[in-house]
Amino acid sequence: MVKFHCISSLCLSTYLIAKDIYNPLVSFNLKQIEFTHLGFSMVNKSKVEIEVFGKLWSIVNNKLFEFKGGFYGDKTHWILQPFTEGFGHFYLKDLTNKEIIKLEDFVKKNKISSINFNMQIKYRKVGRRKWIKTSPQNFIYNFDNNLFWLNV
Repeated sequence: MVKFHCISSLCLSTYLIAKDIYNPLVSFNLKQIEFTHLGFSMVNKSKVEIEVFGKLWSIVNNKLFEFKGGFYGDKTHWILQPFTEGFGHFYLKDLTNKEIIKLEDFVKKNKISSINFNMQIKYRKVGRRKWIKTSPQNFIYNFDNNLFWLNV
């Protein structure tokens, strides 16, 4: 006869691990494709279908530059199935301020070589109300060298 004994912390840990993959979890990263063209990648690391919105913005000389709609303007969503990856891309130069001035034109006119920009996502299990927001990730883009990096 084989007897099984449950050590309470072990059973609890197993339950938490199993429960954890049913909680929404998405990670993302950015990579340079060419010059001011940046690639966006996200991964659904859970067993549930996820709805994801992105937001990208930059404040340069106290002026807010952002996308007004679409995938990077918090207006259009991605749906990610469990354990899948999604891709997108954008041009930093296409960010505009409220006067509809493009970021590219603004930095040239004001002789600005580098800017900070932020990317944040919010996601939730499809059909749920509660959103999970990531902390905004801050990056630096240097227009003179056409390079960007994480601002740490």
